Amino acid sequence: MNILKKLSDKYRIDQFSLASTTEEINKLIEFSSIEIPEDYLSLISVKTEIEINVAGEKYIRIWGADGCIEMNETYEIQKYIPNSLAIADDEGGNALIYATGAKGIALYITAFNDLDVDELKFVSNSLSDLLVFNQGINVVINDVV
Repeated sequence: MNILKKLSDKYRIDQFSLASTTEEINKLIEFSSIEIPEDYLSLISVKTEIEINVAGEKYIRIWGADGCIEMNETYEIQKYIPNSLAIADDEGGNALIYATGAKGIALYITAFNDLDVDELKFVSNSLSDLLVFNQGINVVINDVV
């Protein structure tokens, strides 16, 4: 499913870069300690570094494959939250992370300066649920930091 074609009217894409290449996506798959959800892989195969305005309140930026690897390594995400993969940030100090938290494998948000599985806040079951069905939009809008 191409999430961008079904994007809720609560979101507006303001900026993006070209898609991740097959080679970049394969490097990300090899890098990741979890099975990367198909909705994210499908999205970055179309566009990357997508800056999305969330209900006129704030932005989230969904990284491409190379950016995803870079950010996960830079912040040592897997050291602090095992079996996870950060895929985006809110341009305000928080990361959107696929991880196993209180509600199982899902999309969570937490501050980059407080990377701990116990600090994860549940956002939605998937990126699609957030961007298409608005599940967790209020969690994303409200600052975590």
